Amino acid sequence: MAEHIPEDVMVQILQRLPIKSLIRFTCVSKRWRFIVLSDHQFAKSQFQITSEQSRTRLLLSTSSESEFESLDTETQLDPQIMNFSVRKLSCPFKQPDDVVRILSSCNGLVCASALYNKEYLNPSNLHIWNPSTGFFQKLPDSLNMQSLCYFGFGYLSATGDYKVIVKIELADLRKKEAEIFSWRANTWKTIQVPYGLPFFGEGFLLNEALHWFKFKGLYTVDIVAFDLAKEEFRRIPLHTTLDRQPRGQCNVFAPYGVAPSSFRGCLCTFDHANVSSIELWVMTEYDVADSWTKLFNIKLINPPTYVYSLRPILVTETCIFLKSVLFIAGGGTESKLIRVFHDEEKLETYMVSSGADVRLRDMITFEESLLWLH
Repeated sequence: MAEHIPEDVMVQILQRLPIKSLIRFTCVSKRWRFIVLSDHQFAKSQFQITSEQSRTRLLLSTSSESEFESLDTETQLDPQIMNFSVRKLSCPFKQPDDVVRILSSCNGLVCASALYNKEYLNPSNLHIWNPSTGFFQKLPDSLNMQSLCYFGFGYLSATGDYKVIVKIELADLRKKEAEIFSWRANTWKTIQVPYGLPFFGEGFLLNEALHWFKFKGLYTVDIVAFDLAKEEFRRIPLHTTLDRQPRGQCNVFAPYGVAPSSFRGCLCTFDHANVSSIELWVMTEYDVADSWTKLFNIKLINPPTYVYSLRPILVTETCIFLKSVLFIAGGGTESKLIRVFHDEEKLETYMVSSGADVRLRDMITFEESLLWLH
C-alpha cells in the first residue's frame, strides 16, 4: 500500500509517530530505514513536531550494572507495573572495564563520560550518545584531564551548535577557569569564571543558558547562569526567602517544557526545610527577582525517613520526581525514585538499588529523538 502513497505524504505521516514506532518501522524497507536513521532533516522535523506531545523519560544507572534503565515518567512507580515500562539500554561505546557516567542531556542526546575503572568524574573520553538510536560520537579530549567540578550540555539554535562546558577542579584553587567545547568548531577553549567555587554538578538548560546553584556561605545561595551564545556567566537573582536556606536544602532545576502552562519553560527552585514539606518556587518572568512565586507547598503524610540526600529530578503537570538516598540498617544506603503528587498528600516509590555495594550512580531526564551530531 505504501507504493501508492507519495513519498512526501508518507514522510509527513512518519514525522508524527513516536520514536519507538519509527525504530520498529526501519525493518519495512531500506528506504524507510534511511529516512528514519540517516535523514537529518527528517530527524529535526520529527523532533519539532512531536516535542510538545512526547513524554520526558528518566535515564538512570547503578554501580552494579553495565546496562541503563529508561523509565516512562507517566507510569505508576509500582514494581509490578514498572517491569513493563522500563527499557534496558546497553551503552554502545562502553568497554569491559569502563565506568560510564551520564552527565547531561539535550534534544534527546546524552553527554556521557566513559572512564577506565574509575569512580570519579573527569573530562576524558566524553561521548555524545542517543539512547533511542544507539548513535554515539566521541569528543576530543579536553585541555585538562583532572576531575570535574561542574558541567553542562546545551544547544544554540541560532548557529545549530552543541556546546559542552566543564569546570575542572584545578590543583591551583586560585585559578577560576572552565573549558567549553563547540561541536561546529570541533575544539576546546579555556574561559575565565568570574564566580568562585563552590557550585557543582549538572547545569540545567533553559533559555539557551545553563544554570547552577552557587553557595556563598552556610545560609546564602546564588543561581549562576552561563549564556551559551555570549559564553558569559551571570547571576540570576533568588527570592529573599530562598536566599537564606541552609546549605543542601535548596536546588535549582528547570521543568524541561513539560510543566503546566502557568510555569511552562520557567526556572524553578525546590526547597525542603524538612522531609515532610516540599515547596516549589517558580520564576514566572526569567531573570526578574520579583517574579519568584511559590507554586506548591506539599505536606507529606508518610515522608521518607533516614534521608541522606533528596534531590529534584523533574516537575510535570501533576507531580515532582525526586532522587532519594536513604540510610539502611547494618550500614550502606538504598536509592529510590520518588514521585510526589501536587494535589494529593501521597508519594510513590520505585526501588532503584539497595545495599552497601549497590547505589544509584546517575539519573537524568531526556526526551527521545532521532537526532545526532550532524
